[in-house]
Amino acid sequence: MSKFSQKKTVVISRDGAEALSYHKFKLVVVEGPEEGREYLVDRDAVAVGSSPGNDLVIRDETVSRQHFEILVTEEGHIIRDLGSTNGTDVEGCRIREAFLHPGARIGAGEVVLVFQPLRERVEIPLSAHNAFGRMMGRSTKMRALFHLAERVAARDATVLVTGETGTGKGLLAEEIHAHSPRAEADLVVVDCSTIPAHLMESELFGHVKGAFTGAVADRPGAFVEADGGTIFFDEIGELPAPLQPKLLRVLEKRAVKAVGTTETVQVDVRILAATNRDLRAEVEAGRFREDLYFRLSVFELGVPPLRERREDIPFLAREFLMEFTRDPDRRFSEDAMRLLGRHDWPGNVRELHNVIERVAHLVDEPVIDRPSMLSTSLSDLGLPTSGSIGRGNLPFNKAKEMAEKEYLHDLLRRHRYNVSAAARTAQIHRQSLHRLLRKHDIKASEID
Repeated sequence: MSKFSQKKTVVISRDGAEALSYHKFKLVVVEGPEEGREYLVDRDAVAVGSSPGNDLVIRDETVSRQHFEILVTEEGHIIRDLGSTNGTDVEGCRIREAFLHPGARIGAGEVVLVFQPLRERVEIPLSAHNAFGRMMGRSTKMRALFHLAERVAARDATVLVTGETGTGKGLLAEEIHAHSPRAEADLVVVDCSTIPAHLMESELFGHVKGAFTGAVADRPGAFVEADGGTIFFDEIGELPAPLQPKLLRVLEKRAVKAVGTTETVQVDVRILAATNRDLRAEVEAGRFREDLYFRLSVFELGVPPLRERREDIPFLAREFLMEFTRDPDRRFSEDAMRLLGRHDWPGNVRELHNVIERVAHLVDEPVIDRPSMLSTSLSDLGLPTSGSIGRGNLPFNKAKEMAEKEYLHDLLRRHRYNVSAAARTAQIHRQSLHRLLRKHDIKASEID
């Protein structure tokens, strides 16, 4: 067996700074249409499948669009099936998740690859801190992210933040602005998922009086409002196709032209953007301009989902409990903490934050244990509630919708119907909160 078989991902100290160190590896195709092809991997997470959005694309009809992923952990390299149609096997055994040893044969449909660690190592610097502003995490993944964020924030470069819903992309963007030389200037947020397509151009570039029906006065637009500061495009993947070339021109020239005029105005803005979509796949599918993607992703920071950094769950749970109770004696029992650690958290940190908030308000005992958590009807955990009629009797989507609506009502009541304050507590933008209120038909009269 190769001498690399016992090599693990370790944290090393160099010149007083810590770094995450691991071996690069190759995946060599030994069976299938691409036999003989080699894929060099020098990152700590790689997704493999037939879809163009994967890190490694294997074009074979027996390989699923998202087939499997390989993650570098402190215990070694883990392979995880991503719900593929034909399954993933290691050494002929069907797996959901397994550790890889040097020379391991990986089967994906009719394609077989061999895992080969290399001598060359990758070192990823880690931040010395467990937080970047309000964003927290002790895991190596988060400390690696904080190190990049600390360096990028000090520069004026464009940053694209990627990650699943609820991971904290918007919070990271806000902290990058807060740690930048532009911190004293405005951060203007444009939520591309909530602005109607026909109003987007006016929202971005402004308009003059009479430019269209309803334009009763001049409006500066987001770029002019952000002049000297930062503009943040949340959910940039939702930007309508007709606006993409216009945005690209503004990013290149740093000049905007309001709707209804031929005059241009120079602007000095930093660009931040975030998306939960795979923009590379969107480019391949023709839904997002490639040149705009490259213009936005000068630096790309990926926020890992909570299920990939479970070691952060106890830390975050304690921090959130203190945030809501201000009582250092309140704590979770070991049983309750194990319960939190077993959940996959599809809503990520936002879901954990909401669950801890609900528990903090509904459980009075100083030690929050498993029975107490069950009694709070935590449908987000997929557990049955106490009582004869619980959300466990409902379809998951319906239960989740009910929980979300209940949360919104409670959130607004506790903030005396101040939407801005409620949005800050929920760690979402005010426009996003308004969108959720419309989704659940919570009328303006209920919140004004």
